[in-house]
Amino acid sequence: MKSLKNHISLIIPLFAILFAVEFYFLIDKIITEYEANLSKDYSIIVVSKKPLTLPELKAVEPDITAIKEVSSELVLERLRQNGVDVDFKELKSFLPHFYKVYLGSFPSASTLRHIKKLLSSVDGVTRVETFTKVHEKIYHFLVFLKNISKFFLGIIFVTSIMLVFKQIEIWNLEHSERMYIMALFGAPLWMRNAILIKLSIIDTIISTLLVYLIYSYLLSTKYLKELLGFENITIDSHDLLRDLGWLFVLGICISVINVLIVSWRQPKIT
Repeated sequence: MKSLKNHISLIIPLFAILFAVEFYFLIDKIITEYEANLSKDYSIIVVSKKPLTLPELKAVEPDITAIKEVSSELVLERLRQNGVDVDFKELKSFLPHFYKVYLGSFPSASTLRHIKKLLSSVDGVTRVETFTKVHEKIYHFLVFLKNISKFFLGIIFVTSIMLVFKQIEIWNLEHSERMYIMALFGAPLWMRNAILIKLSIIDTIISTLLVYLIYSYLLSTKYLKELLGFENITIDSHDLLRDLGWLFVLGICISVINVLIVSWRQPKIT
């Protein structure tokens, strides 16, 4: 029972760290994919007195990937529906050219202002509409989500590291007599701490598998994506398996480093 309690005392803080790290990984993946989807759907409206070409716009902003001309018939049709009595054929000849401009990546608010300035300088362009207010709300939300996940990850990481350290100190005291005898016979540091490292590896494996199983369940039921409001974002199961390796390595590093620190703090055998 005591041994089980000792294992749980290390598994819980390790699990908390790895769970928080994986949550950050998933948030980062979701936001990256969401930004990619936004960049596909998001467009800048450019009004020009003359026809524009993609090479002409890419010359001023390389991130522009495509332009699509908006038919003037849409404007004329709206006027017809509103009952405006004009010569539509003559009016069509006076209408400017409307374009949707697409970017290769989702821009920040400052980048968007810079792009607007560059497009406005193109010969013939009379107006550029970036829908800044809507864009900034979405962008600021993404930045806030990233920052808040980093903040909570930092708090959980620091708190859990302290708990891991304390538990390894307890293990060290429990095995201090055996380690002292080994030190008297000249056993190297790694050999004296082999039992602590072994226990740490076992608990890291258990913690990593628990994190993997919980996230696999949450993703399979779509509960996590619905909770975050990203139902249309897909997360590849291979990404979760790849993260599993990183989490295991992180858990081992945390445990082994704490074991070494605890050992170095012990009085030296003379």
